[in-house]
Formats: sequence, C-alpha cells, structure tokens
Amino acid sequence: MNFAIIYTIIILLLGIPLFITNSTRGIPIGIRMFPFVVAISLLWLHTIFFRLKGRTDVMAIILLIIFYFLTYIIILPAGVGSAVISIMDREKNIPAETIGSDDSTEQIYIVYHPGGSKFTTKALRALAEDIAQNNYKVTLYCAGKDLQINLKEARAIGFASPVYADLIRPPLADFIQRNEFSGIKCFAVLTGSYNKERREVDIAKVAKLIEEKGGMVIGKEKFITSGKEDELQEKIKLFSKELVEKL
Repeated sequence: MNFAIIYTIIILLLGIPLFITNSTRGIPIGIRMFPFVVAISLLWLHTIFFRLKGRTDVMAIILLIIFYFLTYIIILPAGVGSAVISIMDREKNIPAETIGSDDSTEQIYIVYHPGGSKFTTKALRALAEDIAQNNYKVTLYCAGKDLQINLKEARAIGFASPVYADLIRPPLADFIQRNEFSGIKCFAVLTGSYNKERREVDIAKVAKLIEEKGGMVIGKEKFITSGKEDELQEKIKLFSKELVEKL
C-alpha cells in the first residue's frame, strides 16, 4: 500500500509541469491528463490484485510492468522535459545592447529571447554586426513583460527566438501579441535543430503571428544549431544582405 501511495505522489508531482508550463498549453488538457490517469489506475489495480487471495499474481505483475513502462518511458521524460523548458522560458534580465555607430540615424530593433543556450544571442550579434556595416544602429532587447520601447522610432523590428516543442518562447510571443506593428517592417529569426518540414512550419507560424498584429514581414530565417560555423556565418551574411535590400 505504501508503494502505491508513494508512486501516486511521484506521478502527480511529475504531472505538475505539464499543466503549468506555457510550452504545453497547445496540447488539449484531456491528452495531458490521459497518461497520468492510466498510470495511477494501473498502479492501484496492481495493488488490489496483489492483495487479493487466489490466482491473481500474474495479473498483478502484468499490470505492474505496464505501469513501469508508462511511467519511465512516457511520464518521466515528459514531466522532466516540461520542467526544463519552463526554466529556459523564464524571462532573462539582460540589458539592451546596441551595435553600430551612434552617428547612425537609422535604427533597427531586435526583440529576442535567448532560450537555454548562447547560440541565439551569438547568431543575433553576428547578424546585427553585418546590418550595422550598412550605416544602421542595431539594438538588441531581451523580451519581457516590462519591456517598453517606442516601435515607431525603428526602421524595422526583428523578432528572434529558439524553437522548443514547436513554439517560440512565450516571453517573445507575449511581447508580439500585446503590441501593434501596423505599417512597420518586421523580420523573424528562429534557431533550432534542422528538419526541413518543421522549418517551414515554424517560420510560417511566427510570420503569421507578426502579420496578425499588422507587421510587414520582409524576411524570415531559421539558423540551425547543429550546422558548421562557416555555413552559419555565410547564412547570416546572406540574410543580412536580404534584409538591407528591403529596408
């Protein structure tokens, strides 16, 4: 009985991240609840069969095997993964960074969320440096609920984020949704692993989000974390050139 109680508590604790993190909000609550309900049901059925007298030991063992499979193959990875993503999704207290000459009158803003690695920030700095060579001043702003900037001052606004669980990071998505970009030129920069089909879907999704708020999307790209350094730099230069031509 203690075994069942302890594992029930563990399963419920593992389920908390799946119900409070933004990364799972697109999954229907019924689908999120299903594996936990099944696992707890199997656990207590095993306990009941194990305590009954008679030839129920085999059934109890079968139920326990299914329970362990469900818990360690599905629930544990899902719970831990959601917890890790929720930590990476927290707002970062990163001050604004300006790249380019102060004498430049044309400003480009890039609002971003760095995610859990330095890759996104590294790619953005390289992109900003390339754009700044064309007499632009580029300012990087880390997305957050307290971020307030005068959007009309910018020649264009970029939005950048890593993609986890097919979503851009919630702080950036929230910034886009609470602002209006009517008539403002915008571009999107995503980072993540390579998957040709998902790449197009991810890019289209963030472009649609920007366009729904009135932004004019002049460029969109996804930089791959697993690519070679020289290939990344070449891709950044090509994207920078594309943006400058449309500004």
